[in-house]
Amino acid sequence: MDYGLWFSIAPSVIAIVLATWTKQVIPSLLIGLWVGSFILSGSFLGSVSQTVDYIVGVLSDPGNLDVLLFLYVFSGLVALIQLSGGVQAFAKMMDNFIDNAKKTLLVSWLLLPITFIDCGFRVVATGSIMKPLADRFSVSRERLAYMLNNSASPVIVLIPVATTYIGYIIGVLRKGMDAGGIEGSAMQLFLSSIPFQFFSFTSVTVALLSVIIGWNFGSMKKLIQSAQGSVKQNASSRPAHAMEMSEELGNTDKADSAKDQMGVTSKGQMEDMDMGMGEPALKPRLSNLLIPILVLIPLSFFLMWWSGRQKTDATGLMEVFTAADPSRSMFLALFLTVILTGAIYLIQGLKLKEMTDRFIKGGNKLMVTIVILAVAWPISDVSQDLGLTELIQTTLGGTLSASWVPLLIFAVTGAVTYFIGSSWGAWALMMPIAIPLAVTTGGSLPIAAAAVLSGGTFGDVTSPVSGMTAMSAGAAQADHMKYVKAMTPYNLLAASLAAALFLVIPFIIS
Repeated sequence: MDYGLWFSIAPSVIAIVLATWTKQVIPSLLIGLWVGSFILSGSFLGSVSQTVDYIVGVLSDPGNLDVLLFLYVFSGLVALIQLSGGVQAFAKMMDNFIDNAKKTLLVSWLLLPITFIDCGFRVVATGSIMKPLADRFSVSRERLAYMLNNSASPVIVLIPVATTYIGYIIGVLRKGMDAGGIEGSAMQLFLSSIPFQFFSFTSVTVALLSVIIGWNFGSMKKLIQSAQGSVKQNASSRPAHAMEMSEELGNTDKADSAKDQMGVTSKGQMEDMDMGMGEPALKPRLSNLLIPILVLIPLSFFLMWWSGRQKTDATGLMEVFTAADPSRSMFLALFLTVILTGAIYLIQGLKLKEMTDRFIKGGNKLMVTIVILAVAWPISDVSQDLGLTELIQTTLGGTLSASWVPLLIFAVTGAVTYFIGSSWGAWALMMPIAIPLAVTTGGSLPIAAAAVLSGGTFGDVTSPVSGMTAMSAGAAQADHMKYVKAMTPYNLLAASLAAALFLVIPFIIS
């Protein structure tokens, strides 16, 4: 074996170690890319030039540009929806149907059909709608934050259309397939991986059981029991929001009947967060939220079908169906949706300048993610140029059983994501390693891809330094570290169940 091949893991390892240590993903990825370029070129100036070449090469690829533009424009659309007052209108409507704590938590899940398009939008919009209701019915803020977080990325990562995740995941999978020398559709690989994304299924199950049957433990249970005890001991000292709820409903016992849903967060330090909602510029209308969603979803499906072309071969006897490019189809659907949405808001009286400013500000919110991609994708390229695929083949091809690969991938990706706080960064780092590893050992590509996605999802909803964890705590106005302590046992249980499935299922289907 050529021991020089071990240099091929240097870019990823350095990026992971630095990101874990500094909690700064972009500089860490950039340093990892530069180290790989330096190994290839052997000189400082040459390595800098090589680093730029790798980044420019990624940005010059039409498929990659479709993904990056999709992310920017989608974030801009979310900002326009918030500006139009659609979310506020929906919140007012929901106020008529919720009359207890359990319904409050369950409705936060039922909002998925109109908030699934983006994790940030899901958490911010749902949090804005449910926070006043949660306060009214004495739902613990840590409990609300847990519901917001675990109903976001674990669910959205499973949805194959009209989300910010799908465009990104297709790009990451394409890089992994290129690294493993696999031809075919990245979209098809993603669809095949959905049944094996075990952490999403286990985490959602655990979260719902905690609401439906009141199955709670650890710090969360102590918060609930403490709140229940304080209410029973002194009804006159109930939280102000509980008294407000009782007076409005004309039932002073209602606040005490919510059983395990009760909880009172401390008035200590709260996570500051710009909810991005603000006052709407238009009269709140439910249609301003529903129309963009109802246009985007079916239009995405239609354009993916339409972009498939039927060709006739030279004999005229056979028709060959060329698969659609999902990235371009979804971006085109999004672009048309933005135009239609903007026209509707203009008719309602929203000024073009205000829409343009808010759209750009919304798009800029995802610039960090876009930069992560622009730097993380080239690491895959430089690693392949250094011989990563050959290293995997020579070191693991004959020694590691294919049945153990998914568990290993899930554990490593989960650990990486937990320490760096970025599922997207971890996916970009791990997918080009996981798919070649599955190819080399003869394992299942869909399960390997699912293990990477599941590991990233675990870290995304569990890590104290994750953006989604901080956003969920902020949306619920919960104490950040108290929330992390309360929800971690739930996610560790879900991760343990997922790990068991990643170990058992490959043996069963092999």
